Amino acid sequence: MDGGNAENAWSNFLPRRTLPGIGVKTRMVKNYRKRVLILGGYGTFGARIARMLACEPDVQLIVAGRDKFKAELGASRLPGLAEGLRLDRDAVNLAAQLRALHLDLLIHCAGPFQHQDYRVAHACIESGTPYIDIADARRFVCDFNRLSPAAEAAGIPLVSGASSLPALSSAVLAELSGQLPRVHSVELDIAPAHRIDRGLATVRAGFESLGDGFPMLQDGQWRETFAGDQLRRAQIAHPVGERWLCNFDVPDLELFPRALPGLQTARFGTGVQPRLLQLGLALCARLARLQLPATRPWLADLGHKLAAHWPGGSDHGGMQIRLEGTDAHGDLAGFRWQILGLNGDGPQIPAAPAAAMARKMLKGNYTKIGASACWQLLTLDEILAELSPHAIVTAMEPVASEQHSAPVVAAG
Repeated sequence: MDGGNAENAWSNFLPRRTLPGIGVKTRMVKNYRKRVLILGGYGTFGARIARMLACEPDVQLIVAGRDKFKAELGASRLPGLAEGLRLDRDAVNLAAQLRALHLDLLIHCAGPFQHQDYRVAHACIESGTPYIDIADARRFVCDFNRLSPAAEAAGIPLVSGASSLPALSSAVLAELSGQLPRVHSVELDIAPAHRIDRGLATVRAGFESLGDGFPMLQDGQWRETFAGDQLRRAQIAHPVGERWLCNFDVPDLELFPRALPGLQTARFGTGVQPRLLQLGLALCARLARLQLPATRPWLADLGHKLAAHWPGGSDHGGMQIRLEGTDAHGDLAGFRWQILGLNGDGPQIPAAPAAAMARKMLKGNYTKIGASACWQLLTLDEILAELSPHAIVTAMEPVASEQHSAPVVAAG
């Protein structure tokens, strides 16, 4: 290897620096790799996003989180150039740490987001680091645009909610907008597989929100419901089949009405397998409404262990979106779009939008400065491209406009 080639080879490993008194970042030598840090990169979804991006030859991944051992282990399992790093999202000097790392992008996967503030996003603004998160908490995502003035001043993009909801759901809406220009109702269902690895953060977010009230648009009126309300059956394509679901709060319940002025009804449901576990969730929700300690953190730990060892269920899961409205001729019409994750590949689905958004930013195809929810920032094809190596299938079919889900069997 001659001197010039040796310099180029070593440049991939050397950091950038800021010269004293000069605000412009320079490099000791040329660095052709984009440095991407995944906060929570060894978790349920962060690890999957890391594997999706590991195939990019010009990206250096940094797997980060509170546990240095898990971060280094996660990085060691990735192909290509990757490293593990201990980084606490609650660190008081988080912005300084990010600045020292000279990042091209940070992907925030360290949930749950239901009770988080925007400290990671603020640290990215202070350090000039573009930001993506996979939040699905309603207030976190729907209020995220409040950070836009600061992000615009810093000259960086910040995107929240690059996950199944609202990134994938809004991409489906955009795909169907030509066939259904006016939407009157939308119903979203997510039925995860039972025999999959579950992150404690995901389980805790679900348990700790049980019984929490939230507004939901129904028949043109905003009505109060709660997480765990309206236990009902939903039929999803084979091999997922019939699932029991109940109401939960998600950003789409607010973002869909914002985007569709004529919308009359919006509802989201999710549930677990087997049915007995789902019935237990509905019971916990009602106990929580009575101010009983049904949703303490210890119950989330217990639920995590029970779900992991409870017999039955399958390793198939799915998501469906039903839209009803009028077509271009003014006639009533409806469509149902489904995506199924088979053989345990369901968790790849919520990871895909963040990977697609990261590629778009890193390649310079997303240049909007400011902070926004991931609402129709990605096309359906861009998201599905991330899922092509996995056992994921999709289908879209017309449905009669009067078709609804199975009757509610428990309401409150």
